Amino acid sequence: MINTKKQLNNVWDSYWRSGAEASFLNKNTSLQRYQMRKFWFERMSEFEAKSPIVDIGCGNGILIGWLNEYKNEKNKSKWQLMGVDSAALRPTNADLDIRELTPYQSFKLTGNKKLGTVVSHYGLEYGPLVEGLQHLHGQLKKDGTLIALVHSNNSTLVRNNKAIYDLLPTLIRHLEKHVYNLYTSILEARGKPLGKQAVLSQRKLDQLAHTHRNNPTFKRSNFIPAVRHVLQAASNGKKLEARQVYNDFLNNMKFHYAQMDDMIKAVEQVKSADHLAQVAEKAGFKRVMVQDVEFPETGEVGFCLQVIK
Repeated sequence: MINTKKQLNNVWDSYWRSGAEASFLNKNTSLQRYQMRKFWFERMSEFEAKSPIVDIGCGNGILIGWLNEYKNEKNKSKWQLMGVDSAALRPTNADLDIRELTPYQSFKLTGNKKLGTVVSHYGLEYGPLVEGLQHLHGQLKKDGTLIALVHSNNSTLVRNNKAIYDLLPTLIRHLEKHVYNLYTSILEARGKPLGKQAVLSQRKLDQLAHTHRNNPTFKRSNFIPAVRHVLQAASNGKKLEARQVYNDFLNNMKFHYAQMDDMIKAVEQVKSADHLAQVAEKAGFKRVMVQDVEFPETGEVGFCLQVIK
């Protein structure tokens, strides 16, 4: 089992500080952006949101940016928008009011002011759900609203990530043992025949590739292209290049695993639509509604929790 506890905070800090726009968008398509933006515009049009509006687990501010666009389109000039996140951030828009290193389960406005509306896009479940909802209930104004899109076990995003999550320990183990042994042996051999351990490592890597030859998750991991790059660099005597590519790919795998481990724990907190509704009701919320959210082109994306204080 891979120990991710020491890495976890650094993983999200590094991710957001790298300038990442969101954790849920596919970089290769604009469809998800359109669908998610449309989802939030529709939610905000369903009721008269009270100000201030706070996005919890805001990341670098993509949802706040969308809500700011909605604010301008609908002439909601009195809306005050802000976001909080427990990670270190690098917001894509410096004009947005975003508070980094701020866990939502302890966030309060100054001067005993109350929140008008709470929103969250895959953020609520990354904090302590029970304690977090209780805290937010206490911080909301009377009749204030909370709307959150949260992960579900059946969502396409979670299912795809669980598949790579289950595979990654095997890939990391092969990288640390067999790829390392093989590429360093090639460098040391300098064109001469490889030793028994290196030959065994080559056989293990071939077996791995054969076992997963029809596995789309394995193909998406880019394991074969990365390993091929490392071994070719070693064969050409490019020690620094081989080492850098190897270390970068291995570290990327470990960071990815740590992020997905966090997501799996978040999903486990939600459990089901009924459980999520029960937790919200126990926190004191009224008119609790949990609905499946599904887009025709991309399938299920999670649950939408809507409640009122």
